[in-house]
Amino acid sequence: MNSQKLYLSASLLAALQLASHIAAAAEPAQRAVQATNYSLGLIASDSDTKDSTSNGTFGLGGSANMPIGNLFGASLAGSYSRTTARTSDVLFDVASQTSSRQTCRFNNSDASLSVFARKPTLGRISASYGKGNVKSDCGDESVFVSTGDDTMGIDYYKVGAEAYLWDFTFGAVHTSTEPEDGEKLESDIFSASWYPLDSLKVTLSGGDLYDQDTYGIEIEHQPEFMGNSLGVALGYSVIDRDQEIGTINFSVVFHFGTKVELKTRDRQYR
Repeated sequence: MNSQKLYLSASLLAALQLASHIAAAAEPAQRAVQATNYSLGLIASDSDTKDSTSNGTFGLGGSANMPIGNLFGASLAGSYSRTTARTSDVLFDVASQTSSRQTCRFNNSDASLSVFARKPTLGRISASYGKGNVKSDCGDESVFVSTGDDTMGIDYYKVGAEAYLWDFTFGAVHTSTEPEDGEKLESDIFSASWYPLDSLKVTLSGGDLYDQDTYGIEIEHQPEFMGNSLGVALGYSVIDRDQEIGTINFSVVFHFGTKVELKTRDRQYR
């Protein structure tokens, strides 16, 4: 009788161990990017310079995020926008050598590639390279000071790190920007994000933007009634200098291929 009980106990223990191994194998592996996904959205901003004029930008941006094994991921991003801005410090009329035009439109295009390593329970480190192009739409007689014509290329490099701690994310990004035939510009931005809800994020940021202090706040929400596929963000930032510059940013982004909460999206999908 005792031997039968021992046999049954051993069989039950073996079955429980096998079931636990099967359940563990069934759980998805924690990858840098859980699944390939895409996003496309509208981006807009409006900047106002103290005691001066303002400028506005409106455009379209998109990205694709994909896993590279379990530890690494990659992101491809691109955007196109059109800016209406004051030009007195940017362009000059080659005929008169003076800034006779007060407003001008610019066409901006940008593409970037990011590679990163991430542990969804710990954080992420990343490196990015991007290339942009700005073309003025101000007539044949307006040129950029640095290039001598109406187009200017821009290269930029970024390295960044994020740490995940409960409902908080702490990040830092260093950017090196190299305008065509211009002086290289460096910036360091630090940020802290809080998720009061898994579908809501509040981010505070500050740092040194091209030797000028900058700080800002952004609120991003992913409404559940939209199926966790639509994200909306609204932000405000300030560049602190003699003529203070305040900028309002707004974006509406639709996510394809995934329907997950914002916190999960930030830490496992992009």
